[in-house]
Amino acid sequence: MEMKKCENGHYYDASIHTECPYCNNASNVGVTMALDTSSAGDRTMPLTSAGAEHNVTRPLFEAVQNAGDDEGRTVALIQKDMGIDPVVGWLVCVNGKEKGRDYRIHTDNNYIGRSEKMDVCIRGDETISRENQAVITYDAKERSYYFSPGDGRSIVRVNDKAIFQTMKLEAYDRLVIGKTEFIFLPLCGEKFEWES
Repeated sequence: MEMKKCENGHYYDASIHTECPYCNNASNVGVTMALDTSSAGDRTMPLTSAGAEHNVTRPLFEAVQNAGDDEGRTVALIQKDMGIDPVVGWLVCVNGKEKGRDYRIHTDNNYIGRSEKMDVCIRGDETISRENQAVITYDAKERSYYFSPGDGRSIVRVNDKAIFQTMKLEAYDRLVIGKTEFIFLPLCGEKFEWES
């Protein structure tokens, strides 16, 4: 990959394009595209047409959502019924590089790892596998939460006990994934549930 910056400040792969594809393609205005993670980290760059007065960005989720291409995409049952995938609980980091950050939990399976593809993306802890270190599941029918180890190399713990099989989670359980510690906070359960 040969990253190059055009006169308007756009980065593009010069091994694929002879000139800036963003300046030459006005249909990209308002779409946010991630830069190469090996050189730019987690930053994003607005794509604008030449001569545009302001850089306008839109979350990638919104751009994908507005594309209308849901064919073949798997969605949670509650999401299908409500049209959104509402939060059912949180993981809150209480110890680690992301201390103070919360992570939303949705119905069904929530895969945990360092990758942006994961439902719960934990950055900065290299002891957490990129994908599927662990899984938190909310079963809306039973109104229960479960925690399972994934395919990761390091052991996951709940309340200081190593977990090797699926276990039921309770409010304020402490989870250790890699070197990062979380508190589990449920929203849905016996006292509250999202209505379809």
